[in-house]
Parts: sequence; C-alpha cells; structure tokens
Amino acid sequence: MSAEPLNPSAGVIDATQPETVVRDFLRRAEESFTAKNVEAIEKLFLPNGYLRDLLISDWDFASIPKCDLKQFFSDKGVPSINKLMINETKSPPVFVEPTQWIQGFFTFETPIALGEGMVRLQKDPNDQDSWKALTLSLTMDSLKKYPEIAKTARPLGATHGTPPSAKNWLDNRNDQVNFEHDDPQVIIVGAGHSALMLAARLKRLGLRTLILAREKRLGDSWRLRYKTLVLHDHIWADYFPYLKYPDDWPVFIPKDKIANWFESYASIMELNVWTDSSVVPDSTTYDEAIGTWTLQVRRGDGTVRELKSHHIVQATGHSCVFYLNPLLAPKLIVFDRNSGEPNIPKFEGIKDFEGTITHSSAHKGGEGWSGKKAVVVGCCNSGHDIAEEFYAIGADITMVQRSSTLIISCEKGVPLLLEPLYAEGGPATEEADLTIVSFPIAAFEPYLVGLHKIINEVDKDLLQGLKRSGFKLNDDPAGLLIKYWRDGGGYYINVGCSELIIDGKVKIKQGQEIDRFEKKGILFKDGSVLDADIVVLATGYTSMRETCRNIFGPKVADRTGTVWGFDKQSEIQGIWRRSGHPGFWYMGGNLVLSRIYSHFLALQIKAIEEGLAPKL
Repeated sequence: MSAEPLNPSAGVIDATQPETVVRDFLRRAEESFTAKNVEAIEKLFLPNGYLRDLLISDWDFASIPKCDLKQFFSDKGVPSINKLMINETKSPPVFVEPTQWIQGFFTFETPIALGEGMVRLQKDPNDQDSWKALTLSLTMDSLKKYPEIAKTARPLGATHGTPPSAKNWLDNRNDQVNFEHDDPQVIIVGAGHSALMLAARLKRLGLRTLILAREKRLGDSWRLRYKTLVLHDHIWADYFPYLKYPDDWPVFIPKDKIANWFESYASIMELNVWTDSSVVPDSTTYDEAIGTWTLQVRRGDGTVRELKSHHIVQATGHSCVFYLNPLLAPKLIVFDRNSGEPNIPKFEGIKDFEGTITHSSAHKGGEGWSGKKAVVVGCCNSGHDIAEEFYAIGADITMVQRSSTLIISCEKGVPLLLEPLYAEGGPATEEADLTIVSFPIAAFEPYLVGLHKIINEVDKDLLQGLKRSGFKLNDDPAGLLIKYWRDGGGYYINVGCSELIIDGKVKIKQGQEIDRFEKKGILFKDGSVLDADIVVLATGYTSMRETCRNIFGPKVADRTGTVWGFDKQSEIQGIWRRSGHPGFWYMGGNLVLSRIYSHFLALQIKAIEEGLAPKL
C-alpha cells in the first residue's frame, strides 16, 4: 500500500510552544511503544504520516506509511524503545512557518543501542487540538556495549611503568598495515571516499579493516582524471567523518586537492591501505559454515597473499586505471576491471575509426587536441565538464545528446537544495545529516516537486536558452535529488558549459543514435556524419553487480540483489544494507550519502561481529 500525497499546509495553524508540543508527543510515543500498542502508535501519525526506521525494528532500513504500520509491526514486532527525550545537543524544537510544522530532535534507547530521531508535527486536520507526526524517524546511533574508541575511550598511547617495548608506534603501525599477526575482519575493495569513510568508522568500532586500492597512489581515482575536474557540491556538504577540511578551502574542491586529502585522511585516521593491490581472479570463496571469506590478493611487487575475512565490502566506485584493450580497438582506453565498470556501448566500425576513442573515466584532459574535432557522447556531469575543457583549449567540440538531461545551476539552484543545512554558519554536519535521513524519500518527494518548480524559475533564463539551442531538458518533476536516488545519473550541475551551449560554442547533436563509426568520424541513424579526431564516451557505468561479477565471480554476484534505485518502500536498494549474500556488502554514493550511510553500515557489521545481529 502507499500513502496519500502530503499536503504541507492542511489544517495547520500557528505554533507558539514548540518545545512543549514535542515533549508531549515524545511522552505519548514512549507510552505507546512501551505498551507495544500498535493502535496507539498509529494514532501518533497524521493520515499521510510516515515512520522512517534505520536499524531499530530490525537490521534494515524501512520507510512505512501510516496505512502500513500494522502490517510492518506484525512482521517485525514493535521495537522496545524508551527514554525518549529532546536532544539537548541539537537545535531546539522550532516552528517552521513555510511548511507549517514543528520539528524537533530527540534521543531514545533500545535494549542494545542508543538512538537519535527527528519528528515533524502538524495539527491533525480532524482534531485541531492534537499535534501528530507527519514524519517520525528512529535511527541507531551507537551500540551500548561497543561505543566508538574515542574521547574518554581513546587509547593511552604509552605503557608507563613497564619496561619499554622494542617496538615503537611506527613499528606497530607497520605491523597493523601489513597484518603481520592476524587477518582483517573486514576487507574493503576499492579506495575512494566511500571506502575511506567506512574504514574510519569501522576502526573506531575496533574492527580490523583492510582497504585494497588498485591505484598505485591513494587518490588516483581523482588525480588521474581530466584536468579541470572539481567537485560540483559545495564544500559544506562534502566533509569526511571526524575530520573537516580547513576553513580556507575553496567552495568547490579541485580534483588534485581532494586526491591529496585522501592520502592525508588515511594517514591521520590510521587506516590500513594496500595500494597497487587487487583481488586475484577466481580466488574468492565463502565458507557458509563458519562465515568466512578466503581470497588471494596480488600486491604491486607481484607477491600473492591469501587472506581470510568475515566481511567483504565492495566500494569500487568509479576509480580509474588505464590500459589499452586490443579486443575493442587499439586506441580505445578503458578501465581496469577491478576498478569499476564503464558502460561502453557496442558500436559497429570502431576498429575502422582512425581517431582516438576513450571512456570519460580514462580521459586525461584536452591538452594536445587544440584545433582538432572532438566529440563527447553523453550529456551529464562528466560529458559537460569534458566538453567545456575541449572548448577552452581550442578544439571544435560537439556533444551527442541521445536522450534528455536534467539541468540545475550551481550558482542559484544548488544552494536552494543544500541550504540552510549545508552552508557556512549552518548547523553541525551531524545535525544536517540526521535531518536528511529523517525524511522518508516517499514523503520528501512532494516537497521536492514544489522546490524544483522554484529552482526552475530561478534558472528560467538558463533553461530557455538551452531549449532554443536544441538541448533536450529532462522534466522529472521532483528534480535532482530524486533523479539521483532513483537513476544514479542523468543530470548536469551547470558550472559553465550550459552557457557555451547557448552561445553555440559547444555544438549539440540531439536525439539521433549512432549507427556506426567510420574512418573519419561517426555515422548517425539519420544519415548524417560527424567528423572526429577524438571521441570521449561519457556514457556512465554499469551496475555494481557487474563489477562484483568480474572481481568475485558469478556465485557471489548472483546472490546479491539490485543495487541502487528504489524498492517498494522508496528505500535505495542493495547498498549500505544486506546485499543478499552473507558477509558481502556494497558501499558507495556521493560524499553526503557515503558519510551518512557509512555510519549505519559500520554498525551492522559490528553488530554481526558481536553476535547482536544475524549474518543474513
């Protein structure tokens, strides 16, 4: 069943006592959950209300409309939660006038965990004296018996009063990195931001974790890409757990700067990383009886090490390593298979093409192509960035847009999405993240529809100019966030290329599929020909399951489910949660999602290791 659409202002009047209203709601909620009274719990919600449950009712994520609560609690059981109190470490309860709700942060406990939550309350249209939940979130924050090793629990770092050891801190760190005396409990394959974030959280939970990086140097997944690449999100949304960037860093972080940060972060957080290392093909096996993986890892010096581990996390992302694949074409540059799977369409005639073809992941930049004819196939973030760089160095550049693209401006549109949560002077990152996860996507979408209309209005001149240029705009009514969560792509955050398209400086070939490659260029289905010296395929990436298949084999991949996109509850499928194969996890997403959900994935792995959660 699905809930009726939200109406943000239905039957709501002004509120003058947010704290009193929130305290009263928390009292009623605690009474209802303590009594395990499903009917009373249902009465806490508006007719179109939602519960967001992250690892509380069971070890999974769920977004439940009021109409499905009875069935949900029948299947999972009513969780034992108590001590619901306003969270004094977060912003106090407040009345939000544009949406006419009272929102407040709170804490609670379960028998095994400490939790945090957020509630949004509106007046019940059928009972103006009663405030009920539009959304109520229950999220696990920590395990009672296994808090993070930090603050008062930090290690001593010395052995005062005993004879000095022959080994100092550096000796011990080298032993840890090389796993001289034991195997890792968790192996993370891939070394992008999501891998580093998860490893940092696992380390603080006391779990031995090893990151396998195919790259020769940590950060090369960014460092070796095209020269002008920068993050398209504002810096305030892109912090790593536990360690913020210096406050004089630029709003948009350049690729080499973030690449160097990877190295610094891994060093400061004392993460165990093996660079220039990869899983030996066909070496991975899983022992169901004891819940243990065995795999072989080939190091950069050619040696092979066999490791055992309880958990494997695939965090391959879009890191790149270059090599020439003569089976496709002598000049076609693509990914190494252990570093993510580029989506390379099959085109006839590639071997006949006299120019260069490269996937965007392997494109090093436009240098050397001044005065040449360049074609970029694909019109999302990478495609636009590469086209803009080709124009800047003096190439004759055309973009091939085969479908439609959602456009939002970085200057005007993105701030409307991110602010006031992620902005200078905004709330703490942890509070902003809790706000994000507290809103079930299905409940959030109607508000995003309204927000996207506002964004389209502020971007009106830009969008109209693109239409006049023959560029096809995607009309997803909910905008960027929903499109990213559902599709994983199909958008461009404009940082300048859209203006080049409008001015005719970057040409657009729209709506025609490629028929084949010819000696001097591309033949399209409509019979037109586009000459090219270089073609960059900005055509995205295949699913993480296909990467899993290539690294770990079909037996593992076939047991995992769909990765990304929405399940029936509008939760993102297959990633940060159980994959379908015991002890195997997918990890990824942009910096915001990776920071948020690395926390919940680390808690799941720790709970399994300590016998608090089942393996599957």
